[in-house]
Amino acid sequence: MATINLFAKDNATSSFIQDVLSSVDYQMDIYREAPAAGAIPQVPLVIWDLDSFPEYNLQTLKAFRDHSPDTLILVYAETPERYSEISNKHYDSILSVESLKLHLMSQVVKLKEIHTARQIFNERMSHLVGKSPAMQQLRKTVQRAIVHTGPVLIQGETGVGKELIARAVGCMYEKFVTVNCSAIPENLFESELFGHTRGAFTGAQNERIGLFEAADGGAIFLDEIGDMPLHAQVKLLRVLQNKEIRPLGSNMTKHVNVRIIAATNRELQQEIAEKRFREDLYYRLNVIPMQISPLRERKEDIEDLANYFIHTYQGTGEHYTLSSEALHKLQEYDWPGNIRELENVIQRALCFTSAGVLQPEDLHIDTLRASTPINESAAPKAASKAVPAYESFRQMQLEQEREFLIKTIRECNGSVREAAQKLGLFRTALYNRLNHLGVNIKEVGSRK
Repeated sequence: MATINLFAKDNATSSFIQDVLSSVDYQMDIYREAPAAGAIPQVPLVIWDLDSFPEYNLQTLKAFRDHSPDTLILVYAETPERYSEISNKHYDSILSVESLKLHLMSQVVKLKEIHTARQIFNERMSHLVGKSPAMQQLRKTVQRAIVHTGPVLIQGETGVGKELIARAVGCMYEKFVTVNCSAIPENLFESELFGHTRGAFTGAQNERIGLFEAADGGAIFLDEIGDMPLHAQVKLLRVLQNKEIRPLGSNMTKHVNVRIIAATNRELQQEIAEKRFREDLYYRLNVIPMQISPLRERKEDIEDLANYFIHTYQGTGEHYTLSSEALHKLQEYDWPGNIRELENVIQRALCFTSAGVLQPEDLHIDTLRASTPINESAAPKAASKAVPAYESFRQMQLEQEREFLIKTIRECNGSVREAAQKLGLFRTALYNRLNHLGVNIKEVGSRK
């Protein structure tokens, strides 16, 4: 924390404060007069003696709040009750002189922690760029979610920034553990999340703590929770209900205090209907719901996002701006890859363009459009309809993956084990993927 400002007349109490804080190397600026209305400093922490400036207390403390809302204010007096007309909105902590002498350091440390937390919060919130109604509402929801401890469920398409939102929600925790549920083999889920004892299974030569225990006292982010297998969902439900985990191979439970934040790009209501996600788990997770709109539905945010990425990625001494024509090109595109795609486009443009004004030809975003055959005789309006929606594009990718995996298994004479070895995958991971793609293993093995 930077310099502490002490506003107090020269007396025994102010001398005590100086001696205590200087003994621990806190730098202080001391003011013997109340500041003028136009000279309110923007500082992290102010210590204010109510008895020294009774005629200025209300107006000056209010001015501090209005001019520098993040300033933390500790006020004190011989008899604080005398100043009951001053609203507690104008200060963060109030002490009698006697309490000040007993608890000065603990109060300063507490206010420093609050200041640090506010800095982290403001830094995280600064990444939530955009002025659309959807983003304004999302920021309000994040702010409310930060001060609560209930589970958070973030839903939205790939690339909309779900992890960014999760980190903003968990910004006050020192521990923030990320779990990519789609990357964990099915047979290792329980061990990864809850740990295991020595000898719990073949190869378990040592005891190992799980990710939930590693996150104890902090937050855990379960990314792509829609990919979590059903047997692991049952285990997670018990954690949510009882706040307890049981390592694999142990008959003892451990209490954990973990804030759970989950995210998915799947439509969980549909997953529930198709028996791929537990309904009871959904309602346990969906205490604080957050739905992030795709970029195509909030194009008014594109200018702010593009400028944010330009500022982030431009080199030292470089200065890029966006021409109105380039901005129009960005706003005309539907962004199937959402914010992540926009970030890549801006980063690529800065990489291959000299500093200056970015023009439409500097923004290479037509790859997907160009790959779609368009009838030359069709009108422009009809041509725009030929651009595939993102869902169609995703289904095409899934179909290609399905065909590739079926072809590989048939080349291995129907052996999933051999196919997994050939692809460099765990057998259970390949089974999970085939199940997700709706591939019937028996039918694949019977056709050669």
